[in-house]
Amino acid sequence: MRQTRLQVPGLLLRAVSVAAFVLLWKWAVDVNIHWPLQFGNLPDPIDILAEWYRNLFTPQYRQDIAISTSRVLTGIALGFTTAVPLGLWIGLKRTANHTLYTNLELFRPIPLIAYLPVAMLLFRTIESSIIFITFIGAFFPILISSRDAARRVSPALVQAARCLGCGPVRAVWSVYLPAMAPEIFTGLSVGIGASWMGVITGEMMSGQTGIGYSTWQAYHLLDYKESIIGMFTIGALGYLSSAFVRTVERFLIRWQ
Repeated sequence: MRQTRLQVPGLLLRAVSVAAFVLLWKWAVDVNIHWPLQFGNLPDPIDILAEWYRNLFTPQYRQDIAISTSRVLTGIALGFTTAVPLGLWIGLKRTANHTLYTNLELFRPIPLIAYLPVAMLLFRTIESSIIFITFIGAFFPILISSRDAARRVSPALVQAARCLGCGPVRAVWSVYLPAMAPEIFTGLSVGIGASWMGVITGEMMSGQTGIGYSTWQAYHLLDYKESIIGMFTIGALGYLSSAFVRTVERFLIRWQ
């Protein structure tokens, strides 16, 4: 009962904050503010919300959401299954840290859009290159968090597990991964946001389907209303993805 009482005001506060943002936007458009930003050039938010509601019932809009979501999920799955073992290995082995991690660090600061020409050269299909961009977006945040988490695992826990007869392989599942889990989920939350940025970048530049492509097409057609709808759709999908990860984290890591 106490949890319900705490959650309802939080949900109400979120709804009020969103409504206040929309009303402030509408006021800035209605009074035609042009300094310091040109809010008067933006479409009316009420018109955007009405058009967005109509888009929810169009097959093309739902198809674009499904395609982009599928690409992001594939990229995140690939990034998670590769970054966590590599992060654990790099965090525990000095040789891997000085060799493999050094090479990976050369690629980490590169913007996702800069990977696109190389991805199109490496992969035979545009779809594969877009998924590769989403993979890169998810990979590095999860890798960094896994590496740092592996280094922070208490030696006392590892020593206690060894005294109880826990071998190296079992220690990974029974000691390291449970201890690393909170930071891994943090990296996953960051990686999801980067993966959404990656898929939109790929769809804008080389795709023919997806939310990114439709948003870019609307911009070229000077349909700013649809372009803003695409922008907020991406934000909503990213928010829901991060909320899902936080829910899974609370379910799996109950000791926090």
